[in-house]
Amino acid sequence: MNEINLAPDFIDRTIDALTRVMGIFDVVHLPFIGIAAIPALIWIYIFFRHQRENKLLTFVIFVAGMFAVIPIFIFQHEIARIEGGLENLFANVILTIALTGLWVGFYEETAKYWIIKSTGRHFFRNINDAIIFSIVTALGFAFIENVLYFRSIWDNPLIDESMYWFYVTFRSLGSMLLHIFASGILGYYYGIACFAKPVLQDKLTEGKRFIFTKWIHRILHLKSETVFREEKILEGLIIAASLHAVFDFLMGMSQHFTDIDSPNAAKIWLLAAVPFLVGGFFLLTYLLDKKEDHKNYREVCENPERDILEKRDQKIFGLRK
Repeated sequence: MNEINLAPDFIDRTIDALTRVMGIFDVVHLPFIGIAAIPALIWIYIFFRHQRENKLLTFVIFVAGMFAVIPIFIFQHEIARIEGGLENLFANVILTIALTGLWVGFYEETAKYWIIKSTGRHFFRNINDAIIFSIVTALGFAFIENVLYFRSIWDNPLIDESMYWFYVTFRSLGSMLLHIFASGILGYYYGIACFAKPVLQDKLTEGKRFIFTKWIHRILHLKSETVFREEKILEGLIIAASLHAVFDFLMGMSQHFTDIDSPNAAKIWLLAAVPFLVGGFFLLTYLLDKKEDHKNYREVCENPERDILEKRDQKIFGLRK
């Protein structure tokens, strides 16, 4: 994303970030909006052709996902400063690229998570809804990111014209898919967190043990479902950020060898991203097809009298009323 001089005051930064996002929707950006919209619509069709989601709600969450770039704009100087600090702190190129990718991945996934938590969680009926709407949020984020990226490469005189469509294709397939499955997997864990109590009770019924949850409950005297909920959110963020970091690492290494004029090595790192992305796609489709993810937990949550395993939960974890 292009650099922008932001005022030190947070309010001014926020206003500048909002202005920048809204400024994307002008005549100059129309061709890039069209190019970025095509893959977004294709991905929506792929994941939604068998879904019966509310179209208006889906559109609203997609738009909300577009605004997930605002925290990136607001704190981009701090992000750049941390990245520069990592480069100065570690002389090893590989370690620097890996840590930078992890930091950026965690930041971006947190921004998208905040959007879906603020806009979509009240509409979740099951875990599958959390996955689907997290994907929509990711598509909105990736759409804005691609509009800015496409504009930047078209304006870059150092990029050969023959490479334009390569970058467009790669961003449309590679980077968008990365955002989709990283956020979708985070959505899976967030969906579990949203329905922590009935999910935990189902798992206990199946005979599964949660030793970490039990010990945290005993130490902090928190309800087991509260510990379980926070544990799943943290687990989802770590996994999503790590997946994001792996992709950024592969791209960073490819760019590094491109910069030192070693095209063969650069292609190897670039091609290594293909099986990673394919694997992420199949993992996400597996989560979407899991039967337990389609169970209507909202109905259970809205009918507390159906929590027939409450006493068992109390016995195992020593819950306090």
